[in-house]
Amino acid sequence: MIQTKRPPQSIRREITGLPVDGTELALHSWRPRGEVKGAVFYFHGLQSHAGWLWEVGPQFADNDLAFYVLDRRGSGISGGDRQDLPGVETVLQDYLAALAHVRTAIGEEVPLSLFGHCLGGSFMAALMHHPQLTTRYDAAVFCSAWLGKLHATLTPGELAALAAETSTEPWDAGLRSEDFTDEARHRHFIDHDDLAVRQLTRRSRAVLLGLEQRYLDSDRVLPPVPAAFVSGIADPIIDLADARGTFLRMTGAHGALLQFATDKHYLFYTDVRARLVDWASTFTLLQGLDRDA
Repeated sequence: MIQTKRPPQSIRREITGLPVDGTELALHSWRPRGEVKGAVFYFHGLQSHAGWLWEVGPQFADNDLAFYVLDRRGSGISGGDRQDLPGVETVLQDYLAALAHVRTAIGEEVPLSLFGHCLGGSFMAALMHHPQLTTRYDAAVFCSAWLGKLHATLTPGELAALAAETSTEPWDAGLRSEDFTDEARHRHFIDHDDLAVRQLTRRSRAVLLGLEQRYLDSDRVLPPVPAAFVSGIADPIIDLADARGTFLRMTGAHGALLQFATDKHYLFYTDVRARLVDWASTFTLLQGLDRDA
């Protein structure tokens, strides 16, 4: 099913400006110049942005998939305040608009997967539980995502204090490039990335808590689409057992667990990258075959 790799000139690289609520957001895409047989919409993590996917996007396009990444408001080259997340609903409305745009661009017949990495998985889970999400998606992939992390690690008193947080003082997530990858070129890129978000305001953590509440407290029944939780065999940043438990409670019989042979957090910056892209491509394309059957 995965196609022979094609020359770079046959891949379309585009950045589309999406005006949402007075702010222009950057939607990046990599597309094959020929027929688009599937698509992936990617949710990036805390410090990353679409620029981190410079190798991954073309690999999906090589497999006849269009790959889309929205620079979240305040991240990458999108507009918005740096280091200060807007309210939960603003963030989710941004994603609702971007996802609807992608579905219109690829058409109704093309299978579309959602793919959330790390904190992006929490944004994705909140969006999946949003009552206004009417755009059809055909599969969901949570990659190295600690779902419900704040609820799992803070006491009830700490959660209440965080929910009431209004401070604009900076909070450092303490992320280290050596936890993400052991490849020197990727560690150098992470450490010297001028667009990376390395700190958030303390009130932004209250927004992250609100996002978790959107899916942990929701009674919304998710569409019966295949879902997978993908990770390494170990992860230096997330509690895999807790994350998988939350994932399985959300997805039930539609969920599957998959591990790749790495102990680093950012799988796309390890030597399992190509296998992960090919697996995610096949996972997406199979949903089109199932619908056609």
